[in-house]
Amino acid sequence: MRLATAPSGTGSDAVVELDAAHWARQGSLSFDLQVNDGVIVASDVVPGFMHRGAEKLFEARDYRQGMALANRHDWLAPVGGEILMARAAEDLLGMSVPPRATLLRLLVLELSRAAAMLAFLGPAAEPTAMPDARALRLEAAQQRERIVRHIEALTGARMHVTYAVVGGVHHDAPPEWLDHTTELCAAIDRDTVPRFEAAVTTPEFVGRCTGLGVITPDLALGHGASGVVGRASGVSRDLRRDEPAYAGALDLLPVPAPAPGQESGDAVGRLVLMTAELRAGLRLAHHLSGQLADTGGAVSISLPKVLRVPVGSSLQWLETPCGAAGALLESRGDRVPHRYALRTPSLAHAPLLATAMLGHRVDDAAAILSSFPIVVGDVDK
Repeated sequence: MRLATAPSGTGSDAVVELDAAHWARQGSLSFDLQVNDGVIVASDVVPGFMHRGAEKLFEARDYRQGMALANRHDWLAPVGGEILMARAAEDLLGMSVPPRATLLRLLVLELSRAAAMLAFLGPAAEPTAMPDARALRLEAAQQRERIVRHIEALTGARMHVTYAVVGGVHHDAPPEWLDHTTELCAAIDRDTVPRFEAAVTTPEFVGRCTGLGVITPDLALGHGASGVVGRASGVSRDLRRDEPAYAGALDLLPVPAPAPGQESGDAVGRLVLMTAELRAGLRLAHHLSGQLADTGGAVSISLPKVLRVPVGSSLQWLETPCGAAGALLESRGDRVPHRYALRTPSLAHAPLLATAMLGHRVDDAAAILSSFPIVVGDVDK
């Protein structure tokens, strides 16, 4: 990503580069900013050229092939796209997934959530004036790598895991992997999370980020904000708490809600909530691994060689690290979807980010962007 700034009344551009490690920098998404005396007076988001027509590609692939395409747009939590497509097909098939498969899906998703929050928090440390920023960034990268390698040990892939399938998951998790999950989550929760929690309460951080990129509740609702962005602005919906499929699988384990003062709508509120999401992902994964140790049974349902989904439509939602992701499946009874539409949270949040920069100095742009969990593939799907 680049921030192209053109002073008012001129045609020249200066480019403000972002942290090379930030996930929003990948691809060619950019923001065109009009600047007057160093203050941003106009801002426009410019989607990049990564658009591959993914929604049309689904119409030429059967439901097994489609699972390998559903994980391509959000590369920080690819299993989320797989779960959405699988649940949509299962809904039309009237299929109940084995309980162990549901737990495994959510376990990989929550591990991905923790890894994603580390991917956002690490590069955010320096532009937001967190104390000892370089050490925090390095620790976030190291701990994220541990989680990603752990997911790879189960699924066989670091990014495009293709683990969820229609009817369950591809294969079961061995007991030793579940034991390692418990140990890994406990270690990061104990060693790393407190450092970020302390960093986002320091006077340096609070002084730097208070009032930056304020998103009002009305603005958040109008743009369909969700996840960290929505909850920091007072939109309290969390599908992990409000969606029956989650509540049952998580055994009503409390999902953290914003504390008083975290709904400020500014960069402080969003980054404080990111640290809460990091802890929540780790603790939910720890909880799910314990449930799996006590839950036996199959992890998938046998399907015919050629899978045809009955005529109908199904809308599914999932709480991904970037926010609420949705998928609409329309079937005409064929072996391929008639229509598969994606509602990605980053696409909803990118215009909000452009609005959040207005009235701030160019020097504040990187700090504001660092407080938004955005994946470029989610925008340029």
